[in-house]
Amino acid sequence: MSSQRTHLPHLSHLSRRDVLGLGSALAGASLMGGAQNVFAQRGDTIKIGSARAMTGLVASSFAPLYVSVKIAVEEINAKGGILGRQVEIVEADDESSPAKEPAVMRKLIDAGAQALLGPVGSSHTIAAATTTTAAKVIHAGGGWAEELADGRKYPYHYQFTYNTGHQGEAIARLIVEKLKLKKVGILQENSGLGESGGAATVRSLKKRGLEPVGIEVYPPNATDLKVYLNKLRAAGADAIVLWNSPVQGMLLTAAGLQAMKWYPALLGGNSLFSNTVLENTDPEVLKNAYGTLIKTMTYSATEAPGARQVAYAKRVVTFPEAKFWEINAAISPFYDYLHLLKAVVESEKRFDTERIKKAFDATKDYDGMIGSISFTPDNHCALTGDQMVMATLLSGKDARSMGVFRERA
Repeated sequence: MSSQRTHLPHLSHLSRRDVLGLGSALAGASLMGGAQNVFAQRGDTIKIGSARAMTGLVASSFAPLYVSVKIAVEEINAKGGILGRQVEIVEADDESSPAKEPAVMRKLIDAGAQALLGPVGSSHTIAAATTTTAAKVIHAGGGWAEELADGRKYPYHYQFTYNTGHQGEAIARLIVEKLKLKKVGILQENSGLGESGGAATVRSLKKRGLEPVGIEVYPPNATDLKVYLNKLRAAGADAIVLWNSPVQGMLLTAAGLQAMKWYPALLGGNSLFSNTVLENTDPEVLKNAYGTLIKTMTYSATEAPGARQVAYAKRVVTFPEAKFWEINAAISPFYDYLHLLKAVVESEKRFDTERIKKAFDATKDYDGMIGSISFTPDNHCALTGDQMVMATLLSGKDARSMGVFRERA
Protein backbone atom coordinates (compact mmCIF):
# COMPACT_ATOMS: atom_id res chain seq x y z
CA MET A 1 0.00 0.00 0.00
CA SER A 2 1.43 3.35 -0.97
CA SER A 3 1.14 6.42 1.20
CA GLN A 4 1.39 10.12 0.53
CA ARG A 5 3.78 12.10 2.74
CA THR A 6 3.57 15.79 3.50
CA HIS A 7 7.00 17.38 3.88
CA LEU A 8 7.20 20.05 6.57
CA PRO A 9 9.85 22.73 7.07
CA HIS A 10 11.61 22.83 10.43
CA LEU A 11 9.34 24.38 13.07
CA SER A 12 11.80 27.10 14.05
CA HIS A 13 11.52 28.61 10.57
CA LEU A 14 7.73 28.73 10.53
CA SER A 15 5.69 31.84 11.14
CA ARG A 16 2.49 31.62 13.15
CA ARG A 17 0.52 31.86 9.90
CA ASP A 18 2.49 28.92 8.49
CA VAL A 19 1.93 26.69 11.48
CA LEU A 20 -1.78 27.45 11.70
CA GLY A 21 -2.04 26.09 8.17
CA LEU A 22 -0.43 22.79 9.05
CA GLY A 23 -3.72 21.25 10.18
CA SER A 24 -5.34 21.40 6.76
CA ALA A 25 -2.18 20.13 5.06
CA LEU A 26 -1.89 17.17 7.37
CA ALA A 27 -5.59 16.39 7.22
CA GLY A 28 -5.17 15.65 3.52
CA ALA A 29 -2.14 13.45 4.01
CA SER A 30 -2.19 9.79 4.94
CA LEU A 31 -0.88 9.20 8.45
CA MET A 32 -0.72 5.43 8.01
CA GLY A 33 2.60 3.72 8.35
CA GLY A 34 2.91 1.64 11.46
CA ALA A 35 2.38 1.85 15.17
CA GLN A 36 4.90 4.67 15.55
CA ASN A 37 2.55 7.01 13.65
CA VAL A 38 -0.60 6.04 15.50
CA PHE A 39 -1.95 8.95 17.52
CA ALA A 40 -1.79 7.70 21.08
CA GLN A 41 -4.85 9.06 22.85
CA ARG A 42 -7.96 8.06 24.71
CA GLY A 43 -11.35 8.66 23.12
CA ASP A 44 -12.24 10.77 20.11
CA THR A 45 -10.93 14.12 21.34
CA ILE A 46 -7.61 15.59 22.39
CA LYS A 47 -7.93 16.26 26.10
CA ILE A 48 -6.07 19.22 27.56
CA GLY A 49 -6.26 19.51 31.33
CA SER A 50 -6.94 22.95 32.78
CA ALA A 51 -6.24 23.67 36.45
CA ARG A 52 -7.98 26.83 37.60
CA ALA A 53 -9.44 28.56 40.62
CA MET A 54 -13.20 28.26 40.24
CA THR A 55 -13.78 28.98 43.92
CA GLY A 56 -11.85 30.74 46.66
CA LEU A 57 -9.88 33.95 47.13
CA VAL A 58 -8.40 34.40 43.64
CA ALA A 59 -11.19 32.89 41.52
CA SER A 60 -12.56 36.18 40.16
CA SER A 61 -9.11 37.75 39.70
CA PHE A 62 -7.70 34.83 37.72
CA ALA A 63 -10.79 33.96 35.64
CA PRO A 64 -9.94 36.47 32.86
CA LEU A 65 -6.75 34.61 31.97
CA TYR A 66 -8.78 31.60 30.82
CA VAL A 67 -10.60 33.60 28.14
CA SER A 68 -7.60 32.91 25.90
CA VAL A 69 -8.23 29.18 26.26
CA LYS A 70 -11.74 29.54 24.87
CA ILE A 71 -10.54 31.64 21.94
CA ALA A 72 -7.62 29.35 21.08
CA VAL A 73 -9.69 26.15 21.29
CA GLU A 74 -12.39 27.68 19.09
CA GLU A 75 -9.78 28.66 16.48
CA ILE A 76 -7.98 25.32 16.60
CA ASN A 77 -11.17 23.26 16.34
CA ALA A 78 -12.41 25.43 13.47
CA LYS A 79 -9.25 24.44 11.60
CA GLY A 80 -9.75 20.72 12.15
CA GLY A 81 -8.46 20.36 15.69
CA ILE A 82 -5.15 18.58 16.20
CA LEU A 83 -4.45 15.82 13.68
CA GLY A 84 -8.14 15.81 12.83
CA ARG A 85 -9.29 15.47 16.44
CA GLN A 86 -11.23 18.17 18.24
CA VAL A 87 -9.64 19.66 21.36
CA GLU A 88 -11.54 19.19 24.61
CA ILE A 89 -10.68 21.14 27.76
CA VAL A 90 -11.04 19.15 30.98
CA GLU A 91 -11.18 21.43 34.02
CA ALA A 92 -10.49 20.94 37.71
CA ASP A 93 -10.91 23.43 40.56
CA ASP A 94 -7.84 24.14 42.71
CA GLU A 95 -10.00 26.13 45.17
CA SER A 96 -7.42 28.97 45.04
CA SER A 97 -5.02 26.83 47.07
CA PRO A 98 -1.43 26.02 46.03
CA ALA A 99 -1.58 23.01 48.36
CA LYS A 100 -4.32 21.52 46.19
CA GLU A 101 -2.32 21.66 42.96
CA PRO A 102 -0.56 18.26 43.10
CA ALA A 103 -3.88 16.45 43.55
CA VAL A 104 -5.54 18.60 40.87
CA MET A 105 -2.83 17.84 38.32
CA ARG A 106 -2.97 14.12 39.07
CA LYS A 107 -6.76 14.22 38.71
CA LEU A 108 -6.45 15.81 35.26
CA ILE A 109 -3.82 13.30 34.15
CA ASP A 110 -5.98 10.43 35.38
CA ALA A 111 -8.88 11.92 33.39
CA GLY A 112 -6.87 11.42 30.21
CA ALA A 113 -5.29 14.85 29.77
CA GLN A 114 -2.30 14.60 27.44
CA ALA A 115 -1.05 18.12 28.15
CA LEU A 116 -1.83 20.61 30.89
CA LEU A 117 -2.37 24.33 31.34
CA GLY A 118 -2.78 26.44 34.44
CA PRO A 119 -3.05 27.18 37.21
CA VAL A 120 -2.59 30.95 37.43
CA GLY A 121 -0.35 32.38 40.14
CA SER A 122 3.32 31.70 40.80
CA SER A 123 2.85 29.78 44.06
CA HIS A 124 0.14 27.70 42.42
CA THR A 125 2.19 27.02 39.28
CA ILE A 126 5.32 26.05 41.21
CA ALA A 127 3.28 23.52 43.19
CA ALA A 128 1.74 22.19 39.98
CA ALA A 129 5.04 22.04 38.06
CA THR A 130 6.57 19.81 40.69
CA THR A 131 3.90 17.22 39.91
CA THR A 132 3.97 17.60 36.12
CA THR A 133 7.75 17.29 36.15
CA ALA A 134 7.56 13.95 37.93
CA ALA A 135 4.75 12.81 35.62
CA LYS A 136 6.61 14.02 32.49
CA VAL A 137 3.60 15.86 31.07
CA ILE A 138 3.89 19.00 28.90
CA HIS A 139 2.62 21.92 30.94
CA ALA A 140 2.25 25.71 30.71
CA GLY A 141 1.22 27.49 33.88
CA GLY A 142 0.26 31.09 34.53
CA GLY A 143 3.09 32.00 36.88
CA TRP A 144 5.58 34.84 36.46
CA ALA A 145 8.20 33.74 39.01
CA GLU A 146 11.70 33.53 37.55
CA GLU A 147 12.12 30.00 38.91
CA LEU A 148 9.46 28.70 36.51
CA ALA A 149 11.70 29.42 33.50
CA ASP A 150 14.33 26.93 34.67
CA GLY A 151 14.24 24.10 32.15
CA ARG A 152 16.62 22.03 34.24
CA LYS A 153 14.40 22.17 37.32
CA TYR A 154 11.07 21.96 35.47
CA PRO A 155 11.90 20.30 32.13
CA TYR A 156 8.26 19.86 31.07
CA HIS A 157 6.97 23.28 32.12
CA TYR A 158 7.03 26.27 29.72
CA GLN A 159 6.56 29.91 30.68
CA PHE A 160 4.73 31.70 27.86
CA THR A 161 5.42 35.21 29.13
CA TYR A 162 8.19 37.30 30.65
CA ASN A 163 9.16 36.73 34.28
CA THR A 164 10.03 38.56 37.47
CA GLY A 165 13.70 38.80 36.50
CA HIS A 166 12.76 40.87 33.45
CA GLN A 167 10.23 42.86 35.46
CA GLY A 168 12.60 43.74 38.30
CA GLU A 169 15.16 45.01 35.81
CA ALA A 170 12.65 47.18 33.92
CA ILE A 171 11.20 48.62 37.13
CA ALA A 172 14.61 49.52 38.57
CA ARG A 173 15.70 51.05 35.27
CA LEU A 174 12.64 53.32 35.13
CA ILE A 175 13.05 54.39 38.76
CA VAL A 176 16.72 55.29 38.40
CA GLU A 177 17.07 56.45 34.81
CA LYS A 178 13.78 58.20 34.10
CA LEU A 179 12.15 59.07 37.41
CA LYS A 180 15.52 59.85 39.05
CA LEU A 181 14.35 58.51 42.42
CA LYS A 182 16.58 56.95 45.06
CA LYS A 183 14.41 55.97 48.02
CA VAL A 184 12.53 52.84 47.06
CA GLY A 185 10.19 50.85 49.27
CA ILE A 186 8.98 47.37 48.36
CA LEU A 187 5.51 46.09 49.28
CA GLN A 188 5.17 42.42 48.44
CA GLU A 189 2.54 39.77 48.87
CA ASN A 190 3.59 36.70 50.86
CA SER A 191 3.52 34.42 47.82
CA GLY A 192 5.76 32.92 45.17
CA LEU A 193 5.30 35.98 42.98
CA GLY A 194 5.91 38.39 45.85
CA GLU A 195 9.08 36.62 46.94
CA SER A 196 10.47 36.30 43.42
CA GLY A 197 9.50 39.83 42.38
CA GLY A 198 10.85 41.38 45.55
CA ALA A 199 14.17 39.56 45.19
CA ALA A 200 14.46 40.59 41.52
CA THR A 201 13.78 44.23 42.41
CA VAL A 202 16.41 44.24 45.17
CA ARG A 203 18.94 42.63 42.83
CA SER A 204 18.27 45.15 40.05
CA LEU A 205 18.41 48.13 42.42
CA LYS A 206 21.74 46.94 43.84
CA LYS A 207 23.16 46.84 40.30
CA ARG A 208 22.42 50.57 40.21
CA GLY A 209 23.90 51.31 43.62
CA LEU A 210 20.62 51.44 45.57
CA GLU A 211 19.26 49.57 48.56
CA PRO A 212 15.52 49.62 49.33
CA VAL A 213 14.64 51.80 52.31
CA GLY A 214 12.17 49.17 53.45
CA ILE A 215 10.54 45.87 52.50
CA GLU A 216 7.07 45.06 53.79
CA VAL A 217 5.39 41.68 53.32
CA TYR A 218 1.62 41.34 53.60
CA PRO A 219 -0.59 38.20 53.69
CA PRO A 220 -2.66 37.41 50.56
CA ASN A 221 -5.87 37.63 52.60
CA ALA A 222 -5.10 41.12 53.97
CA THR A 223 -8.00 43.58 53.98
CA ASP A 224 -6.06 46.78 54.71
CA LEU A 225 -2.50 47.68 53.72
CA LYS A 226 -2.19 51.09 55.38
CA VAL A 227 -0.05 49.75 58.23
CA TYR A 228 2.55 48.54 55.71
CA LEU A 229 2.34 51.69 53.62
CA ASN A 230 2.81 53.86 56.71
CA LYS A 231 6.04 52.03 57.53
CA LEU A 232 7.38 52.67 54.03
CA ARG A 233 6.33 56.31 54.25
CA ALA A 234 8.13 56.64 57.59
CA ALA A 235 11.24 55.14 55.97
CA GLY A 236 11.22 58.01 53.47
CA ALA A 237 10.20 56.08 50.34
CA ASP A 238 9.48 58.23 47.29
CA ALA A 239 8.71 55.19 45.13
CA ILE A 240 6.75 52.04 46.00
CA VAL A 241 7.27 48.78 44.11
CA LEU A 242 4.22 46.58 44.58
CA TRP A 243 4.31 42.84 43.99
CA ASN A 244 0.79 41.45 44.08
CA SER A 245 -0.91 38.58 42.32
CA PRO A 246 -4.70 38.97 42.54
CA VAL A 247 -6.04 42.45 41.86
CA GLN A 248 -7.03 42.89 45.52
CA GLY A 249 -3.46 43.87 46.38
CA MET A 250 -3.52 46.80 43.97
CA LEU A 251 -7.00 47.86 45.05
CA LEU A 252 -5.94 47.89 48.71
CA THR A 253 -2.71 49.75 47.92
CA ALA A 254 -4.55 52.40 45.92
CA ALA A 255 -7.19 52.76 48.64
CA GLY A 256 -4.50 53.08 51.31
CA LEU A 257 -2.52 55.73 49.43
CA GLN A 258 -5.71 57.66 48.73
CA ALA A 259 -6.75 57.58 52.39
CA MET A 260 -3.26 58.68 53.46
CA LYS A 261 -3.13 61.40 50.78
CA TRP A 262 0.33 60.13 49.93
CA TYR A 263 1.31 60.04 46.27
CA PRO A 264 4.68 58.35 45.70
CA ALA A 265 5.62 56.84 42.36
CA LEU A 266 3.96 53.43 42.18
CA LEU A 267 5.42 50.62 40.10
CA GLY A 268 4.78 46.91 39.73
CA GLY A 269 3.84 44.06 37.44
CA ASN A 270 0.91 43.57 35.11
CA SER A 271 -1.33 42.90 38.12
CA LEU A 272 -1.54 46.68 38.57
CA PHE A 273 -3.55 47.00 35.36
CA SER A 274 -7.17 46.67 36.37
CA ASN A 275 -9.97 48.80 35.00
CA THR A 276 -11.60 48.48 38.42
CA VAL A 277 -8.65 50.42 39.83
CA LEU A 278 -9.06 53.11 37.16
CA GLU A 279 -12.75 53.52 37.95
CA ASN A 280 -12.40 53.63 41.73
CA THR A 281 -9.13 55.46 42.42
CA ASP A 282 -8.30 59.15 42.63
CA PRO A 283 -6.21 59.93 39.50
CA GLU A 284 -3.72 61.68 41.80
CA VAL A 285 -2.72 58.24 43.12
CA LEU A 286 -2.17 56.92 39.60
CA LYS A 287 -0.58 59.91 37.86
CA ASN A 288 2.88 58.45 38.50
CA ALA A 289 1.98 54.76 38.33
CA TYR A 290 3.53 52.23 35.95
CA GLY A 291 3.35 48.50 35.34
CA THR A 292 5.25 45.96 33.27
CA LEU A 293 3.56 44.85 30.08
CA ILE A 294 4.20 42.82 26.95
CA LYS A 295 5.38 45.22 24.26
CA THR A 296 2.93 43.94 21.64
CA MET A 297 0.08 45.10 23.89
CA THR A 298 1.27 48.71 24.12
CA TYR A 299 1.41 51.80 21.94
CA SER A 300 3.39 55.03 21.75
CA ALA A 301 3.06 58.41 20.05
CA THR A 302 4.60 56.92 16.91
CA GLU A 303 3.64 53.24 17.06
CA ALA A 304 0.19 51.66 17.27
CA PRO A 305 -0.55 48.06 18.31
CA GLY A 306 -0.41 45.49 15.51
CA ALA A 307 -3.52 44.63 13.52
CA ARG A 308 -3.51 41.04 14.82
CA GLN A 309 -3.33 42.23 18.43
CA VAL A 310 -6.16 44.71 17.85
CA ALA A 311 -8.37 42.01 16.35
CA TYR A 312 -7.57 39.71 19.27
CA ALA A 313 -8.30 42.45 21.82
CA LYS A 314 -11.70 43.04 20.22
CA ARG A 315 -12.53 39.37 20.79
CA VAL A 316 -11.22 39.34 24.35
CA VAL A 317 -13.42 42.21 25.50
CA THR A 318 -16.58 40.41 24.35
CA PHE A 319 -16.21 37.84 27.13
CA PRO A 320 -18.02 38.80 30.36
CA GLU A 321 -15.37 37.15 32.53
CA ALA A 322 -12.71 39.47 31.08
CA LYS A 323 -14.49 42.58 32.36
CA PHE A 324 -12.34 44.92 34.47
CA TRP A 325 -9.15 42.92 33.83
CA GLU A 326 -9.21 42.84 30.04
CA ILE A 327 -5.50 43.51 29.77
CA ASN A 328 -4.52 40.38 31.68
CA ALA A 329 -7.02 38.35 29.68
CA ALA A 330 -5.24 39.54 26.52
CA ILE A 331 -1.71 38.71 27.71
CA SER A 332 -2.60 35.29 29.12
CA PRO A 333 0.05 32.67 28.31
CA PHE A 334 -2.43 30.03 27.21
CA TYR A 335 -3.34 31.31 23.74
CA ASP A 336 0.13 30.93 22.25
CA TYR A 337 0.74 27.73 24.21
CA LEU A 338 -2.22 25.95 22.66
CA HIS A 339 -1.45 27.14 19.13
CA LEU A 340 2.21 26.15 19.42
CA LEU A 341 1.20 22.77 20.86
CA LYS A 342 -0.98 22.15 17.79
CA ALA A 343 1.86 23.14 15.47
CA VAL A 344 4.37 20.88 17.19
CA VAL A 345 2.10 17.83 17.43
CA GLU A 346 1.14 18.10 13.78
CA SER A 347 4.73 18.53 12.67
CA GLU A 348 5.61 15.36 14.62
CA LYS A 349 2.46 13.56 13.35
CA ARG A 350 1.86 12.09 16.80
CA PHE A 351 1.40 13.09 20.41
CA ASP A 352 4.70 11.89 21.80
CA THR A 353 5.64 13.85 24.91
CA GLU A 354 9.41 13.54 24.52
CA ARG A 355 9.29 14.58 20.88
CA ILE A 356 7.02 17.51 21.74
CA LYS A 357 9.44 18.57 24.47
CA LYS A 358 12.37 18.35 22.07
CA ALA A 359 10.50 20.48 19.52
CA PHE A 360 9.49 23.04 22.15
CA ASP A 361 13.09 23.26 23.33
CA ALA A 362 14.19 23.97 19.75
CA THR A 363 11.52 26.60 19.04
CA LYS A 364 13.03 29.84 17.81
CA ASP A 365 11.26 33.06 16.81
CA TYR A 366 7.76 31.61 16.69
CA ASP A 367 5.45 34.49 15.80
CA GLY A 368 3.12 34.50 18.80
CA MET A 369 0.42 36.90 19.88
CA ILE A 370 2.62 38.02 22.78
CA GLY A 371 5.76 38.39 20.67
CA SER A 372 8.61 36.34 19.26
CA ILE A 373 8.73 33.09 21.23
CA SER A 374 11.90 31.05 21.70
CA PHE A 375 12.96 28.30 24.09
CA THR A 376 16.13 26.35 24.80
CA PRO A 377 16.52 23.19 26.89
CA ASP A 378 17.68 25.32 29.84
CA ASN A 379 15.60 28.47 29.32
CA HIS A 380 11.85 27.86 29.27
CA CYS A 381 10.84 31.53 29.32
CA ALA A 382 9.25 32.41 25.98
CA LEU A 383 10.23 36.08 25.89
CA THR A 384 13.34 38.15 26.37
CA GLY A 385 13.53 41.30 28.46
CA ASP A 386 13.44 43.61 25.44
CA GLN A 387 9.95 42.32 24.59
CA MET A 388 8.59 43.82 27.82
CA VAL A 389 8.12 47.52 28.58
CA MET A 390 6.84 49.78 31.34
CA ALA A 391 3.45 51.32 30.64
CA THR A 392 1.32 53.93 32.36
CA LEU A 393 -1.79 53.03 34.30
CA LEU A 394 -3.74 56.19 33.48
CA SER A 395 -3.48 55.50 29.74
CA GLY A 396 -6.23 52.95 30.35
CA LYS A 397 -8.60 55.93 30.23
CA ASP A 398 -7.40 56.78 26.72
CA ALA A 399 -9.74 55.71 23.90
CA ARG A 400 -6.72 54.21 22.12
CA SER A 401 -6.40 51.63 24.89
CA MET A 402 -9.68 49.86 23.97
CA GLY A 403 -9.64 48.77 27.61
CA VAL A 404 -6.69 46.49 26.79
CA PHE A 405 -3.65 48.38 25.51
CA ARG A 406 -1.53 50.86 27.48
CA GLU A 407 0.87 53.63 26.51
CA ARG A 408 4.57 53.03 27.01
CA ALA A 409 6.21 55.07 29.74
